[in-house]
Amino acid sequence: MPAQHMWIEWNDEAHMRVIHETQSTADFDAAAMGRRVGILLQSSANGLTAVGRTFWTGSGADEISDVTLSPLEMHIYLRGEFPDAARTHDVFSGGFIDATYSGNPATTELLNHVRFRFDESWAGYYREAARNADFKRRLIVDSIDSIAWDAPFLFAFLLLLSAKDATRSIAVSRAAINRKRSANGRAPLLDHIEVNASLDAVSSADSTGDLSGRQSPRLHHVRGHLVRREHRVFWRVPHLRGNAAQGMVRSRTVCLAFARKGDPERRV
Repeated sequence: MPAQHMWIEWNDEAHMRVIHETQSTADFDAAAMGRRVGILLQSSANGLTAVGRTFWTGSGADEISDVTLSPLEMHIYLRGEFPDAARTHDVFSGGFIDATYSGNPATTELLNHVRFRFDESWAGYYREAARNADFKRRLIVDSIDSIAWDAPFLFAFLLLLSAKDATRSIAVSRAAINRKRSANGRAPLLDHIEVNASLDAVSSADSTGDLSGRQSPRLHHVRGHLVRREHRVFWRVPHLRGNAAQGMVRSRTVCLAFARKGDPERRV
């Protein structure tokens, strides 16, 4: 976690559309249209544990739309060291809830570092209001479904923030405009840091020599990717690699030709 207190907010329609387009869900969540979601993260000093609370607004166009707070807390333990004692408690008495996703082992692995727990006030309310076992089960499932997808998204965003060269930062000072606002009796705007992703940046060829005694490869394109070196993670931007004198790989498209005797050649 890059800070002990963080507020992260996003357009949920774009988030859910990407989840659907990657075939992680069968249907696009139409209710996400116009919805904004935010998570307030409070982490430990070493950045390895955190508790998140999820908020969202409806599709209203005005800025005073009602804000909903999820009844669940999201507990993150990046080393997977969860307090065993609390797990034995009833779900509505402070017990943790596990979440899994059978459609993708990688997502399940990420969810192994997350547990959910009902907020104390909500847990007390549900203890009194939810008497039926089927209703309790449906309540738990619906509550988890509403925020479980936020965890992998959150991890990806935090990894992007911490990876070297994956983002570029621009300090934005509001000093000049705040002097005018102050003279007019208006509240000052906050100075902040604008962070832009470098994922679409492209560098030129990074290697044309013989580094290992073998012949250098033909000039080819290398897509952007994350690289881990011991405890550091950094983003390697898309770039050209190799020696143009050896030739150039213009495409990795493979054409398969099928021909039957007496027929003109066909290509797929």
